[in-house]
Amino acid sequence: MYIRESIETYLNDLAAKKPAPGGGSAAALNAAIGTALISMAANYTDGAKGILKKAEDARKKLQALIDADVEAYGKLSKAIKECKDPAKLDSFYKEAARVPYEICKISAESLKLCEELSGCANKKLITDVAIAAICLEGAFFAAKYNVYINLKYIKDMDFIGETHKVLQPLEEELPKLKEEILERCEEVIE
Repeated sequence: MYIRESIETYLNDLAAKKPAPGGGSAAALNAAIGTALISMAANYTDGAKGILKKAEDARKKLQALIDADVEAYGKLSKAIKECKDPAKLDSFYKEAARVPYEICKISAESLKLCEELSGCANKKLITDVAIAAICLEGAFFAAKYNVYINLKYIKDMDFIGETHKVLQPLEEELPKLKEEILERCEEVIE
């Protein structure tokens, strides 16, 4: 789908009067951009091969999630119109929530790579590390909203509880982590 299309095609469809792509897919793209910046900085940093591998693995998953979000929303939209069984509809909402939930988790893990890289990155690419951190924090919170909108319609309280158990601590941790990364980057810039 979109991962093989031009950026222009994706952005035109995102801006169009179409149900998808939407915010979840955009969050995945933003996170993928963040991980690509980590990879670029790691490529120019001695001793950062481990960071590079993790960033590339994350980017591949996020790229797949760009299209997975579009697909999940399409299935949910169809199910809302056609499905009369609330239990079955619950499964479509769960599937729609799982994609942005994965984006949240990968964004959080990748932000921790930024932290690691901010201490050792090639000084000429330190702003790219800062921008990656900003992209990843933004992607986390963007995806979180898409998780929560789907949780609103899910009846399975265990599923809701487990999801909150993972995301709520990250909501507090990630802004602090991003600020620490930016402070390190600013020290290099000044």
